[in-house]
Amino acid sequence: METTFFNDVVQSIGSRVHQTQQGNKFSLDKNEQPKDVEVSLKLKIIESFLNSNWNRYPSSDYKDIEASIAEYAGVSPENVVLSAGSASIITTLLDYFALNHKKIIITQPSYSLFDYHCKTYNIHYTPWLLSTSLEYDISLLPKLDEDSVVIITAPNNPVGNSIKYSDVVTLLRNNPNALFIIDGVYTEFSSTDFTPLINEFNNLIVLRSFSKAFPIAGLRLGYLCATQSVAAIVKKLILQFSINNFSLIFAREILFTADFHKASKQKVNEIISERERMKNILHNHYSQSTITVFASEGNFLLIRICNNNNFLKVTEALIQRGIKVLNTSNFILLENTIRISVGTAEENDAFLECMLNTM
Repeated sequence: METTFFNDVVQSIGSRVHQTQQGNKFSLDKNEQPKDVEVSLKLKIIESFLNSNWNRYPSSDYKDIEASIAEYAGVSPENVVLSAGSASIITTLLDYFALNHKKIIITQPSYSLFDYHCKTYNIHYTPWLLSTSLEYDISLLPKLDEDSVVIITAPNNPVGNSIKYSDVVTLLRNNPNALFIIDGVYTEFSSTDFTPLINEFNNLIVLRSFSKAFPIAGLRLGYLCATQSVAAIVKKLILQFSINNFSLIFAREILFTADFHKASKQKVNEIISERERMKNILHNHYSQSTITVFASEGNFLLIRICNNNNFLKVTEALIQRGIKVLNTSNFILLENTIRISVGTAEENDAFLECMLNTM
């Protein structure tokens, strides 16, 4: 009976995967991994999930998972706070800072959730604008005081670039009473990892995620790294029982196995390779006066189409082809831009073909 059940599950999943691959609609707008978890691993988790108690709240003790995260991130277990996605940490921290009357400063353009949440909950923040060439410039940083909280996306989403490591060290040293938060969810795609700096500075929080470098965005697992005292405060703010049983089972049985990490690292390398291939093709085909493809350390590319008519033609053509990208033209400093997530070679080629045939 059990064997029949699992055979049926395998066939059902395989059928859905085949249907997805046959479709001509590509979702390249959310910076997710383009390839899913292997069916065999899904089945292993399903079996464990069936044997778990659904009538009980999930465990709120994540020490074993946080110890595995600490080993992966190069910090100590007491420096790690696990959460149901980094987005939930962001909203929790923004609410906490607002209630405690902190002076919030956020790099702009940036991850849209920061601005969305602040506007929705009437939380005031001061933007730290990138330069006109969309680079980090610490000379443009608003004046800080002891109540300041500075939020930096590095690598930046949606631009793709990052702040210099030396600039971060300078800011941390020169402003010991200000708190700095680095949203580093794209760290695995970058050449720079700011996480180890928490071992040196107690005024730094680094946000990380399993939704970008690992194919489990749907499981909603994120974490932050900070000094023990800061991590202890954040743990009190996190809603108890917020991580569901299914995600916890996956984290305990699959997430930190050598094979899964090796496969995920290979996927990251493939995405980086595809990212650079796409950028080179666009650079070679178009002049800089036609489009600008910004250097990226994420799993995406930001593209500016310099002529407004061409921009409208491209975005309309993408819609007609069923290729979903993020229209970022309403972001500050990002007029006539789109952000394209790096997908499979097939998906990327479909995007490139649409671009090259439209302009």
